[in-house]
Amino acid sequence: MEVVVKRGDREESVGLEELDHGYRVTLGERTYEVDVARISPGHYSLVFADRQVELAATHRGQGLFELVTAEGTEEVTVVDPLDHLARQAHGVAGGGPSRVDAYMPGQVVEILLEEGQTVEPGQGVLVLEAMKMKNEIQSEVAGLIRKIFVQNGQAVEGGDPLFEIEPPESN
Repeated sequence: MEVVVKRGDREESVGLEELDHGYRVTLGERTYEVDVARISPGHYSLVFADRQVELAATHRGQGLFELVTAEGTEEVTVVDPLDHLARQAHGVAGGGPSRVDAYMPGQVVEILLEEGQTVEPGQGVLVLEAMKMKNEIQSEVAGLIRKIFVQNGQAVEGGDPLFEIEPPESN
């Protein structure tokens, strides 16, 4: 499995492969075998690269995690790589209404909001199944759902319009 981890302004693609004792973690060109022991709910002991780290992880919602170690506290966001590509390809720029398009062929499996509803950044608008994975397509900005171009069960191709958001200053 691959995810994108964001920490501050830095983003890194992280490969995860489950092993009997933990995970094989790939960060760029580096690969680590990480032994993982669960101490209690949300608390783990990690051993990698001849180092042991105790970690407390708290899920804050929408892929945001607070990680606490002896070195301090950090917030990281974990994003599905397809969602990350969609956000990069169809990020919402300032100005007028912005249309979000399908980033690859798939099928709409659930519409989470209706036209006329307000949406916040990171809030899911619809769920698209692509390559046997369900991906929640989220809004990048606050605004109003101006138009939903698809219906539940509809097949879409890459580039097909999904929905349009009108920023608050245009409402």
